[in-house]
Amino acid sequence: MRRLIPTLSIALAVALVSGCGTDSSDPGASGPSAAPATSKLEPVAAVKQGMDRSLAGQLAMDASVKAGNQSITLNGKMDPAARMFHITGKAPDPLEARLIGDAAYLKSESLEGEKPWMKLDLTKLKPNSTLRQSFDMKAQTGIIGGIVSAQEVGDGRYTGVADLGKAAEAASTDAGMREGLESSAKLAKDPTAIPFEATLDAEGHLTALSYTVATKTIGDLVTQMRLSEFGKPVTVEAPPASETEAASEEMYKYF
Repeated sequence: MRRLIPTLSIALAVALVSGCGTDSSDPGASGPSAAPATSKLEPVAAVKQGMDRSLAGQLAMDASVKAGNQSITLNGKMDPAARMFHITGKAPDPLEARLIGDAAYLKSESLEGEKPWMKLDLTKLKPNSTLRQSFDMKAQTGIIGGIVSAQEVGDGRYTGVADLGKAAEAASTDAGMREGLESSAKLAKDPTAIPFEATLDAEGHLTALSYTVATKTIGDLVTQMRLSEFGKPVTVEAPPASETEAASEEMYKYF
């Protein structure tokens, strides 16, 4: 079970590092039903505001992270404003996670509980908890906050470079996000030059993001994400009480 904890937390953190929760106070950001800006934005601003626009309401996400012959895949639907998430995936064992407010429900055979689901109270987790970061969609800016250059290479397609150090500087200190990005920067061979590709739709939503971190120890870490179903209502229900057990106080130490 202890082996699973870091894997599960990392899997749920895919969205976090990719930029979910950018600062929507940017005047260029707008809700999912808003019309695109009438004037064309410069590339860096277009990508950043594209993420803001995508996360302004409900959405669906498909993501993967690959390092060598290891991979993590995630599929989910979420409503960041209402703090509702439903994520399934493999890391590499099958996993499922649901968030309703501050209640997180986790399901994986490797958790070794007496019941299929484990319930955790996010308010009991440490501020720098990776799992807590994974569900905090507004307390950070992720790699998107560190974009230093970008250029449009086709209709709605962009390439560029991000700086993990600058991303950490731009991130909120809440929920330990800044510390998480700083840790990622330490793993990278060159944290100042992380190549990325992004795609925006006609409405200005960021619909695809991929980037590669060349690490010092495990080779290239390749992350790919697709966002869709903007504004489509999301409903998440708690698992049946008969199939759920509360996490023990000891368990919180691992998250």
